[in-house]
Amino acid sequence: MNQPVQFTLVRHGETIWNREMRLQGSKDIPLSETGLAQAERVAARLSRETFHVLYTSRLLRAHKTGETIAAAVGVPHHVQDDLRERHFGEFEGCTRQEILDRYPDFWTTGFSHDAPGVESFEALSARAYRAINLIADQHPGEHVVLVSHGGTINAFLHAITDGRLGSGISKLGNTSITRVLRDADGSWQVLEIGCTAHLES
Repeated sequence: MNQPVQFTLVRHGETIWNREMRLQGSKDIPLSETGLAQAERVAARLSRETFHVLYTSRLLRAHKTGETIAAAVGVPHHVQDDLRERHFGEFEGCTRQEILDRYPDFWTTGFSHDAPGVESFEALSARAYRAINLIADQHPGEHVVLVSHGGTINAFLHAITDGRLGSGISKLGNTSITRVLRDADGSWQVLEIGCTAHLES
């Protein structure tokens, strides 16, 4: 841990369920036509930079976004399963409003529910933190692209900032870019959050 590691964290492109505000979680929903176009645009933007390797979640929406970026920037594409989205059990497939009608506090960071299969926020945050630190350990001095999910990236930001940023605070749109740096001493810096300038031109 004697060299800094830079990460460019990218949320996956849009899916139909994103558009419907339907909770995806572990469901393997593919990119929509809009999502495929967003992936091409973020890939074109990142192709102007130098990277060494790319990691994605195994879920299709992140994997396809990552595949598109990896081809554009010319780096190896690896799957890290712990980059997957939070598992929401019985809530997966429900719209945001359907969930809020039953549990008004559902989207707060500390909300917990005893339904089978619902991964706690604490478990998600720990999983994301552990996975990204492991990747950093394997790539000292390099610039890593990491394509994951809004909940997972925000839970990681929550972990490295003691809750000052991330879940409940930071807005991450589809294919948004977030930059972080792990310094040589193992501490983390947040450089940029949720940039979608590539979708605006």
